Amino acid sequence: MFHVKNHKQAHIFDPWGYLGPKRRKALDQSWSGIFQKEILPVLPVEDLRKHYHDFLGRPTKELYSMIGLMILQQMFDYTDKEAVEQFCFNLQWHYALNITDPGDNASYVSEKSLWTMRDILATEGLQDKLFENTLARLAKVFDVDMKKQRLDSVH
Repeated sequence: MFHVKNHKQAHIFDPWGYLGPKRRKALDQSWSGIFQKEILPVLPVEDLRKHYHDFLGRPTKELYSMIGLMILQQMFDYTDKEAVEQFCFNLQWHYALNITDPGDNASYVSEKSLWTMRDILATEGLQDKLFENTLARLAKVFDVDMKKQRLDSVH
């Protein structure tokens, strides 16, 4: 069953409030804060809808966090096992992927789920769309003119 979290929906209570203001500010200003606020919302989860039923079957892992996991694994050059460990236990990854539930349903993923998601992304050819969406969003956030690119010659 297709399962996505509405990341625009506000929480009644701040799920990160237990961190205290200093650690919260540090997370907001780190890569994980940028990822949560800027990258997570532009991930193409709707392109995966055709692989899952709308209401029958067991719910998928939250698809924003699964696609985000795929990006973070490549960003940090982790093996599948290392990426799964980071997903399960790393607070910065939880913050970046907006995983607010400490339970296994949200905070645990198996290597098999990672392999399945990788296969779906490859089958759909979504790697280019992921790259383009992420690149465009980061260029906007950091005010980078993509029309001017440096070309180095190799001698």
